[in-house]
Amino acid sequence: MNAYNGAILWPDGNAYFFSGPDYYKFDIAANRVPGGYPKRTATYWPGLGDASIHGAMVWPTGGKAYFFDRDEYYSYDIAEDKVDDAYPRPTALNWRGVLGGFQDHRIDAAVLWPNESVYFFQDDRYYRVNPKTKRVDPGYPRDTKDHWPGLWTTGQNLRGGFVWPHPVRGRRVAYFFLSAYYMRYDIENNAVDEGYPKPLAGNWPGL
Repeated sequence: MNAYNGAILWPDGNAYFFSGPDYYKFDIAANRVPGGYPKRTATYWPGLGDASIHGAMVWPTGGKAYFFDRDEYYSYDIAEDKVDDAYPRPTALNWRGVLGGFQDHRIDAAVLWPNESVYFFQDDRYYRVNPKTKRVDPGYPRDTKDHWPGLWTTGQNLRGGFVWPHPVRGRRVAYFFLSAYYMRYDIENNAVDEGYPKPLAGNWPGL
C-alpha cells in the first residue's frame, strides 16, 4: 500500500496525489488512475523539484496554487504551469499568523471550504485564513477534534483535503487523507461519515 503525503484538486478536473518524489493523477470522471503512473514530480511540475509536498491547494483568486514542504511553500502559476520565481519561501514569514507557535512551521493540509474560508491543518490544530488578506482570523488556532467531528480520531496527521466537485448520494462532501487512508466528510452535517477512515487501496483505483 502506497503512502501519500499530499493531495490537491486541480482546475483540469483531476486530483493529484504526491508520494515521495512521485505523483499520481486520479481521473475523477473515469474514477481511476490512468496508465503510466506514478510519474516524477520534478519532471512534470516545473519548479517543485524534489519537494516533499504536504499541504497543497488551488487558491480561490489570482490563478495560483500553493504547495507546502516542511517550513517552506511554493507559489505555482497555473496558467504558466510552473513555480513562480524566488520560491520556495518561508511559510512563517509569508502567512501572517500561521503556525507562529510551532517550531517546524509546516502545514499538513490546506482546504478551501464552501464558506469561502481557507483552512490550514497542523497536528491536532487548525487555522481559518481569510483568502483576501491571507491572514489568520482572530481566535485561531483551535483544536480540530472540537470543531471537525471525527476528523481527529486516529492520532495521524492529515495529508491533504479538498471538497469533492460532485454530490455523493445527494450530499456535498469533502475528502481528507491520512497517508494511506481517507475520510469522507459530510459538509452539511459537519461530521465524518460513519465507517471511516478507509484505505485508499481498493476504494480509489490505482492509488
